[in-house]
Amino acid sequence: MSLHTVEPEIATGETAALFTATHRALGVIPNLARVMANSPAVLKGYLGVVTTLSAEGTLPAGVRESIALLVAQENGSDYCLSVHAFRGTRTAGLSAAEATRARRGKADDPWAAAVLELAAVTVRARGAVADEQLAAARRAGLSDGQIVEVIAHVALNVFTNYLATAARVAVDWPLVRHTDWADARSSRSAPGTRSTPHTRRTTDSTAKAITLPTSVQVKPLQHVSAAEAIAWHQVVAASTAHDLPGVPAPDPGQIHAQLTLPALGSRRLAWLATGADGVPVGVAGLRVFTSPGQHHLAELELHVAPAHRRLGTGSLLLSAVVAACRTENRRSLIATAAADGPGEAFSERWGFRRALALSHLVLRLDETDRAGLLRIADAEHPGYRLTGWTGTVPDDLAAAFAAAKNAMNDMPVGDLDYGSVAWDADRVRAMAAVVADRGDTLLTVAAVHDSGTMAGYTEILIPHGAPPRVQQYDTAVVPEHRGHGLGLWVKAAMVHRLRAEYPGAVEIETDNADDNVHMLAVNHRLGFRSYRRTCELQLDVPAS
Repeated sequence: MSLHTVEPEIATGETAALFTATHRALGVIPNLARVMANSPAVLKGYLGVVTTLSAEGTLPAGVRESIALLVAQENGSDYCLSVHAFRGTRTAGLSAAEATRARRGKADDPWAAAVLELAAVTVRARGAVADEQLAAARRAGLSDGQIVEVIAHVALNVFTNYLATAARVAVDWPLVRHTDWADARSSRSAPGTRSTPHTRRTTDSTAKAITLPTSVQVKPLQHVSAAEAIAWHQVVAASTAHDLPGVPAPDPGQIHAQLTLPALGSRRLAWLATGADGVPVGVAGLRVFTSPGQHHLAELELHVAPAHRRLGTGSLLLSAVVAACRTENRRSLIATAAADGPGEAFSERWGFRRALALSHLVLRLDETDRAGLLRIADAEHPGYRLTGWTGTVPDDLAAAFAAAKNAMNDMPVGDLDYGSVAWDADRVRAMAAVVADRGDTLLTVAAVHDSGTMAGYTEILIPHGAPPRVQQYDTAVVPEHRGHGLGLWVKAAMVHRLRAEYPGAVEIETDNADDNVHMLAVNHRLGFRSYRRTCELQLDVPAS
């Protein structure tokens, strides 16, 4: 029975702050840290020791990782062996051969070899290091301070080995087994210990180098199960935390709804990539648009867990997606990636081109000029009135709202081959139903002209569970009603409404195309501030 894991996206208070510190220290929030978070004191203490030893200790990163590999091998901890095989070869500069030798307590450099000899004695003799072994370490050039650090690293890794084993932590790194060779340990036992029956010694030339797994299975998901949705969420949460620190990942319920509930004007295909022992390592989703005007279009979502990148998983998933696009007769595949980030670089290698640049902005509700926004919201606009609703549009406004929705077809889309969508009353009702079925809440504020036409509107989506960050959906002003400040008016009124009805909302996130100068000006006047950039990428799907 495994121990409970604390998910970063639902963590609060000190635990959330500790997860942020974990990401800062390790670059990811691994499953072992999620187990430690059951006791914030343990996670806090672990991070304190790790960061202090790394920043202020005298042992180089490669030596620290070598100690960790040795200790994990001695304790048979596949989880920690996988962690440090990856970190040692990817971040600490060890070659695969050096990492292999470290597992056996060996190193080419004499000083590093003395460190590993001391570490091996310490872990095998449970700290009972003999006088002559301390003397040998000093002769090799280790100071007493460095001897203390070696023992500290041994003890720290023994702790993580034991916890990973006791908690049965799922391996979220490229798997390396302690049993993946016959000669895992040297036959030379430390004084006061005895060799285990399976222990024997071989020469370095026969040692098997650590290799990262190359056998990744990609399977299409026909009817997504609860377990598959959890696996999907695990990958997305890890990918988001690594690539977009500070950006909330979808919660498990949102992922499950996304994968299992019908979407508006589209259907969804999905693939799950798993590594050894069925560990989820990547996911891909393809939204195939079915509305008239978009039959040529599909949209990609692709995530690979950070610890499993650069091993071909993303390419395997994208190959499956492109093949599906051909089957579905889609000529255009679009995707979103952080601007100038690894996702964009990966996409460009596959032939995607940047078609649209977007600025993401956030409005902190507690930092806005409330009095100023209220004056904007209360300002008179002769010939117009404000109205609003939650969820489905009232029947008497449905046709007018659908007509206003069609104004979104002239929004800036750069070079995207996005097509167009025709809105009618049935479609706006269907959209509201899709949102409600997911458990989300849709708020709308609209400006209605005296003629009965809807001149403009804005929408806010409050995700299931009412998290502190809400999402801006569409904002549009019908062309013949532009130039009257209606966009600013409806958005200011929405902020005022949000504060009154949803006091738990802390911030609003939106995005604007860089060439949507008017809406960017509106958002900046409201107090939105840019915090990240993304780009829309497009692949012209080859026929073969």
